[in-house]
Amino acid sequence: MIDISTKLAGIKMRSPIGVSPHNLDKPWFPGKKAAECFMKYVDAGAGFIYIPAIVPGEPTKYEKELDFEGLFKNQKYVGRWMRINEGKEMLAHIYTAKDLFNFLPWADELIKTIKPKLPENVPIIGQMLVHDVSPEKWADHAKKIESLGVDLIELNTGCPVSAMSTLEHLNLPPEAKWGMMMGVLPEILFPVFDAVVSAVKIPVGFKLTPESGFPRMMFIAEEAKKRNLKFIVTTHKYFAVAPPDIYNGGQGKFPAVNGANLLADFGGAALRFSMYKATALISKNISGIECFSGGGITRPENVIEALMLGASACQTLTGIVTFGIKFITKINEFIEAYMKQMGYKKIDDFKGLGLKYLKGASEVNFEYHVANIIEERCTKCGKCAESYCPAISMKNKKPYVDVKYCSSCAMCTTICPYDAIEIIPRQ
Repeated sequence: MIDISTKLAGIKMRSPIGVSPHNLDKPWFPGKKAAECFMKYVDAGAGFIYIPAIVPGEPTKYEKELDFEGLFKNQKYVGRWMRINEGKEMLAHIYTAKDLFNFLPWADELIKTIKPKLPENVPIIGQMLVHDVSPEKWADHAKKIESLGVDLIELNTGCPVSAMSTLEHLNLPPEAKWGMMMGVLPEILFPVFDAVVSAVKIPVGFKLTPESGFPRMMFIAEEAKKRNLKFIVTTHKYFAVAPPDIYNGGQGKFPAVNGANLLADFGGAALRFSMYKATALISKNISGIECFSGGGITRPENVIEALMLGASACQTLTGIVTFGIKFITKINEFIEAYMKQMGYKKIDDFKGLGLKYLKGASEVNFEYHVANIIEERCTKCGKCAESYCPAISMKNKKPYVDVKYCSSCAMCTTICPYDAIEIIPRQ
């Protein structure tokens, strides 16, 4: 029997993959209507359910009445997606947001609707945030979310929402200046950790913002572990500026914003490498706190890669946006087939296996090898000889490697479009 279940902070999940927390960015979506969407994730095989961005307070009258004209006039509803193509893969979504949160009554309605329908081992994660730096307010809100019946709590300390809303950020108070990117400010972050962990009985984790960078993220992760947080969500979107339209005077490309180029968060496949970095370095160096990895997962193999770098579970939104909800089913089928192929019976058989190979450059002996042309693959296109490498040139209309100048840097292997160059030991 192959078992694809996993555990995060002691909570069992039937599968290591589910959908990242995402504001449904539609005022009619929270509550019972949102439950329809979330149950599609469950039916597709999700291992957990995320209730995103639960904030204190009540929805506005515009939201209650579905008054879109009022929402837009009062700028209470702001959201735009935009696709950016780089090469063959969709690299990013650019998304702006303002006042797009799930209020407690909505979250309560949503949880009460879906919880009786959830299969065994599909826990609910409540993602919470408070637009205030008061630890007491965070703790009070956490207790209310715990009372809704969630199994885990994630502190959203990585979202850059408020930072996206204005260029005049210097006019904002410090706690609002960078939105929920309070994740880079230990003096604000750590008291919130302490207050929330003391206030609730269920496991608590937090979202690591990529804006914290390395090595600060290691310090934050280490302190989170000391403060009894149980897991780290290893990726959130970057704070970014989208490229301008070079054929339209430098205007922005967002739809229906009169040419503005908005400060926004930046997601998509490019986030995957930030996820690998955080997952691997935290898993290898800080025991006692688990990695809940996500960001840029666009292929089933990416989930195996994250697990092999130490993740306990994974989440994706890019994959759902790109390929649809059945992407979850595809991942689960791939995991099971992969485990059967490799002879693994459970996730723990390969979880973290890649960490023993994670080394710094100073720990590795770089062998003095040489580039070699694989004749049967080479099309003699000459691309390898068009770079700045002094070792490769075209002779008799085919590539030639002058071993005297080859440092075995392997750049040529990345240049060749036909995988016709390899690095081999010198004779």
